[in-house]
Amino acid sequence: MLIILSPSKTINFHTPAPPFETTWPLFASKANKIITSLRHFSAEDIAQRERVSLKIAFATREYFHSFSTTQHVGKPALFAYTGNVFDKLNPSTFSKDDITYTQEHLRIFSALYGVLRPMDIIQPYRLDMNSKLIDGLYDTWQEPTTKEISKLLKADDNILINLASAEYFKMLNLKQLPAHCKIITPVFKQEHNGKYTVNSLFAKQARGWMSRFIIENRISNPEHLQGFTEGGYYFRPELSNNKEWIFTR
Repeated sequence: MLIILSPSKTINFHTPAPPFETTWPLFASKANKIITSLRHFSAEDIAQRERVSLKIAFATREYFHSFSTTQHVGKPALFAYTGNVFDKLNPSTFSKDDITYTQEHLRIFSALYGVLRPMDIIQPYRLDMNSKLIDGLYDTWQEPTTKEISKLLKADDNILINLASAEYFKMLNLKQLPAHCKIITPVFKQEHNGKYTVNSLFAKQARGWMSRFIIENRISNPEHLQGFTEGGYYFRPELSNNKEWIFTR
């Protein structure tokens, strides 16, 4: 079973990561080329194109210019990303065995790095797939991302648990995945005025909780995901189908 997650825009490079063995991103050379192409933008350009504050724009520009394309510096992705998903995943409490399992069964998609293993060293950056600073990120990443995920699925059991956002899930060409690949997308909904709707904040939290649930319990049978109850959620078979499993609270 393979889990995929989106990255977060918020990052933490101030606190050190636990001393687990690290790896280097598979597509570091592509990341270097992307960074190089972004360095000519001024903070004002970034603010206007990305519709962010000047404070964020200056920080983003600093990331581009301080990025090292020659030295293996940075922090493991699993501990560098923050935000709602990674907060609820809470990797700071993982054991060495948890990290080993996570390194084998979890991948994080990235607009800069493509596909990341949890312990891949990354550097500070701010870039998403819909960035107005660079064209064609989906064209850049779809083929290598699909090939890498296909290889992992074939080596495992051909089961993909999609806990990524729609923006990052589109990095995959579903037609090029293994023929018998089973993709399950858990969807988390809240009851509001008698209707069930997706709240972005709560959905991100639930993706983190479910990722941790899979890792802690070493789940290999997808049916066991239906026992997920963290945060008050429970599985709703009558609302679900083969591709989307609905959890409500």
